[in-house]
Amino acid sequence: MRFSRTLKSSAQCLPSPDGAYIATILPSKLNIRETRSLEIVRAIALPPELSASVSWFLWSESSTRILVASGGSIRVYSTTNSQFFANIKNPTSGTTKIRFVTFGATEDEICVFSDFGLKLSVINLSTSKSVDINSPKFYHPSVAGRGFSYRPRTRNLTLLTRSGGKDIISIHTRDTLEVTRSWYPETIDAQGITWSSDGRWLVIWESASQGHRLFAYTADGHLYKTWNGPVALTEEDVDIQLGAGIKMLEWNRTGTHLASGDYSRRVTLLAMPSFNESMNFVHPGDVKPTESLQIWQEQLVPNDQGRYHRQFVEATQTICPPTASTPPSNNIEAKTGTNILSFDNSGTLLATRVEDMPTTIWIWDIGTRILRAVIILHASIARITWHPTIDELLMIRCENEESRGLVHLWEPSWEVPEIVDFTAQIPGGKVIGKTISRWLNSESASPAMLFSDSQDCLLVSISAPEDGSLPWQEAEARGVDIYGQREESPLNLVPANDRKHHGNVSVDSLMDDTFTRMSSGSEMEDTFQFRKFVD
Repeated sequence: MRFSRTLKSSAQCLPSPDGAYIATILPSKLNIRETRSLEIVRAIALPPELSASVSWFLWSESSTRILVASGGSIRVYSTTNSQFFANIKNPTSGTTKIRFVTFGATEDEICVFSDFGLKLSVINLSTSKSVDINSPKFYHPSVAGRGFSYRPRTRNLTLLTRSGGKDIISIHTRDTLEVTRSWYPETIDAQGITWSSDGRWLVIWESASQGHRLFAYTADGHLYKTWNGPVALTEEDVDIQLGAGIKMLEWNRTGTHLASGDYSRRVTLLAMPSFNESMNFVHPGDVKPTESLQIWQEQLVPNDQGRYHRQFVEATQTICPPTASTPPSNNIEAKTGTNILSFDNSGTLLATRVEDMPTTIWIWDIGTRILRAVIILHASIARITWHPTIDELLMIRCENEESRGLVHLWEPSWEVPEIVDFTAQIPGGKVIGKTISRWLNSESASPAMLFSDSQDCLLVSISAPEDGSLPWQEAEARGVDIYGQREESPLNLVPANDRKHHGNVSVDSLMDDTFTRMSSGSEMEDTFQFRKFVD
């Protein structure tokens, strides 16, 4: 492992999708740092009402824009153009609060979901216009992403709405958002929509109370296949249709398989283009190591100094992964079923976690249809992330106090999985506040990641000194502060809204009484009414 120097940070610190920049919100300003040089390339002053309470902080997919938003204000900045600045005031027309904000089909589109699901506003920064779509079904931050999906390549918006007690799916053109097709799906209470990664299939799934029901549509909106749940293979499976249905779905990157998890320990894989079951597996209560299955346990091992350090030890006999120890109270329902499904970059490995075994990650090989590895940790697993470009490399984060400074890494070719303890790298030897760990999508041959607590951040390369260059390089010596970073000139901290250049965009008010109907001959044309606004 090779570590960078420590940099000033906060609990809101994010690397860009392409790994070229690191954005950090500090008191009253937004710093954008170049990964390669570790130097700050932009320091943007934030208004007091925004810096005091940041609710949304995210990068565009292109890594050229960054969005910072609070309850009533949305600001967008550019990493490459210092003259660009967008300020969206009153995006919900003053009727409700903002519930969810994200980038749309491009870096120039912002999607704003209003409270109570009143409307979805798609704001175009290049034209200063907005289009409203009424009654999106999902709008709460935790589930809003399930209610809309952009088709890969063409970037057509597909939206799930609900009107008159019925679900409606609509497909919209890019830029103008006109409806190209809309229809009532064969659902009673749809729980989400998602496009396959190749853009060939649109999938919608039914509420778990309605059993296992999944509907696959072609790209032009025609029903192609209905899946009604796993096929009963044993006597124990006879009553599977009587249980709760789909809990979550996950496509692999190549679009060849779709994983479905329900409220049991079962996971089903559907193969494309037939949508037939290619693999069914159940998380067992005990596992035995074999030549093809590695079982790793996190353990505390004493060292020569009498202290303890964490490392993985391979199991040599049958082991039972620990189950959830705290029984639910009378007022809380027990959580069951799969709550993590994630494919690696190659699309051949699937990592899963089930609610009743919260400290265990299961890794399945869908090519050979076997269980590849079982990783048992000390604490409940909060998050797993496969590397975005490197196959079969997994990052695991746990949620208890002792694990805040730890990152667990697994790769099948390693002799032993790695545990990176960032506590020893942070000044003072103690992590403070919320911690963040993200893969760095760099062009380096060796994988790298960013780690940050509420005061400091650093980069780490998973490599040895003889493995070549790092994703970063130390800058030339110059005026530095106590964190080793370049001291910013006050000239660099001019508030973005003080710049009076032609690239500025301001969407001050989205109020207009003019209604414009958009349609293109679909069955549901009268369902959708849009408002266009011009600043």
